[in-house]
Amino acid sequence: MQRSYESRHIFMVIAIGILLLSPIFIMVLPLFVANTLYFTAGNWYVLVSGAIYIVYSIGFLFLILSAMILSLLDSSKVSIYISIACLILSGFFFLIASKNYISLGDDSISYREMFSKENHSYSWDEIERVVYYEVPRGGGFPQYEFYFDDGEKFVLAENGIVERLRIVIYNRLSQVDIEIENANNN
Repeated sequence: MQRSYESRHIFMVIAIGILLLSPIFIMVLPLFVANTLYFTAGNWYVLVSGAIYIVYSIGFLFLILSAMILSLLDSSKVSIYISIACLILSGFFFLIASKNYISLGDDSISYREMFSKENHSYSWDEIERVVYYEVPRGGGFPQYEFYFDDGEKFVLAENGIVERLRIVIYNRLSQVDIEIENANNN
């Protein structure tokens, strides 16, 4: 006996599948994409900012909406156009998210902020000073504020990965003035 499924049921299954798998993809995909695109020899680690996970989530939301619209509106012309628009929006958010990275390496700190068109790359010698903000337990992550010779400032949260690199970062900053401040004093 042969079963015949309507296309709307297939799109509903696709939407549910994406919905169930998206939390896993959101946890893995940002770092995978950043490491694939921006990891080079001499890098210690390539990171992404926390906001990128939200951008990937929005991209997956539009991907789910695309399939849901086709299943709920039964593949009419209007639903196809709306679905294509959702796919384009999803791709746009994935593209924006893939451009953001932070790279720490032997020779430099490189990064690209969200919605920025230019990559910033500074050698460790171009750092004028660093301010390290300690945060009390349970109050978030400590932060480094790097001030470069050209007046630019870069903030790096000391999450678990950066914390493991702390000794290497301090060794690179041996010639730089490091100010340590308590976050509660600000």
